[in-house]
Amino acid sequence: MGLVLQSQDSALKHKLFLTKDDYETCHIQIDGTQEKLPAIALGSNLYSFFKTIKDRDKALDILGKLYDNGNDAAITQTPKAYAIWILEEEASRLN
Repeated sequence: MGLVLQSQDSALKHKLFLTKDDYETCHIQIDGTQEKLPAIALGSNLYSFFKTIKDRDKALDILGKLYDNGNDAAITQTPKAYAIWILEEEASRLN
């Protein structure tokens, strides 16, 4: 499950919580680096892993702060925590 803020494909834009079927895991490389980063793909958008938070309200607070700072971000639920992902506009998908 996940919460998406800011621009997404219109079908995803209005969903509060995403299901696993809405995104896929992958790895990306940010332009200008050689580092391979864990990521999720939401439509044509690539999001790099930012951090995990156990508390739902804290995770949503961090997501809100990222949004307020102009970042497009998403949150997914793992069995023990919430994972926060940040849009990487200059990324290339590796797998």
